[in-house]
Amino acid sequence: MLAGIKVLSAGGNKSAACGLFLAVAVTRVDQTRGESHDQACFRSRPLGGYRGPVYRGRAGRGPVVAHLRLGLSGNDANDCSRTAPCRTFQGAHDKTNPDGEMTVLDPGGYGSLTITKSISIANDGGGEASILVSGGATGVIVNAGAASYINLRGITIQGIGFGGGTGLAFNRGFALTITNCVIRNHTGDGIDFQPNTSSNLALLNTLIADNGGHGIQITNPSVSVDIRAAIDRAAIYNNSKNGLRVLDQGAGALISVADGYVANNGSAGLEITETNTGFASLVAVRSAISGNGTGLLASGTTASLLVGASSITGNTMSWSAQGGANLRSYGDNYIDGNLDLNPAPPATARK
Repeated sequence: MLAGIKVLSAGGNKSAACGLFLAVAVTRVDQTRGESHDQACFRSRPLGGYRGPVYRGRAGRGPVVAHLRLGLSGNDANDCSRTAPCRTFQGAHDKTNPDGEMTVLDPGGYGSLTITKSISIANDGGGEASILVSGGATGVIVNAGAASYINLRGITIQGIGFGGGTGLAFNRGFALTITNCVIRNHTGDGIDFQPNTSSNLALLNTLIADNGGHGIQITNPSVSVDIRAAIDRAAIYNNSKNGLRVLDQGAGALISVADGYVANNGSAGLEITETNTGFASLVAVRSAISGNGTGLLASGTTASLLVGASSITGNTMSWSAQGGANLRSYGDNYIDGNLDLNPAPPATARK
């Protein structure tokens, strides 16, 4: 048993003394303050049928649960259980403890969200769980702690009406994972990943399309920040600016793209630009890069773009290396049908 954690059974005397209606309750006991059993226990009251982990906050706060649910019939005054779900992402977020999980029960719109803690938001087959964005707003803002992990799965962030602003803005946190999501039709960028502390991005099986800015903008703003990103099986197309733009103004950025489809973006399909002395690297493998203004673009003396096993076709310019950037091919790409007559990029040895 973990130190500082007391597990109480409904069949034991201690549980009966507390009048618990839960099958199992977990209470945190402040051993340094010598908190008594009665002080640590929950008072007798049902929790809307919830049967997951329950934690007692300090300073008289009510119980905070680790697994919450949302539904169209919900209300944010509920306890977010299966039988009494919450109605909005923000309402459920504010009730859960750090590292908790929110599960969507019904298809529908659940409102914009500001994330301030480690959390997982999951929609696995209940239909579309959407955030509708208009008026230049942002669908999801992440302002979490520097050690926080955020996981989004099965969410649609859709710009509507008179301007969708930005789909998702990541300002602070340790790691963001986006899986099986759709982020589209915003007047600004689909995703702005611009952390002020060293951070990691993982994006899988996700559509980023029809945005008025960049599909994905990854910005390192500071010499004290290091950024890592892995983008796998993403479709990034029909964005007015770049499909993926990496701008390193700081200590460095290491970005990988695999099995992607990057097409019909107004500027570059994939761009990496270094404006400081850090090392910025973008590696693309097994990807289709077609119909963009420029297929591949690298800029800055310490910027590196490597491409292998990929198709680069139908772009106005197949590739461009500027300002002493290092753009190299592994020699196994298909470069054809571009308007610049398909020059071969410099090769790097395969090992």
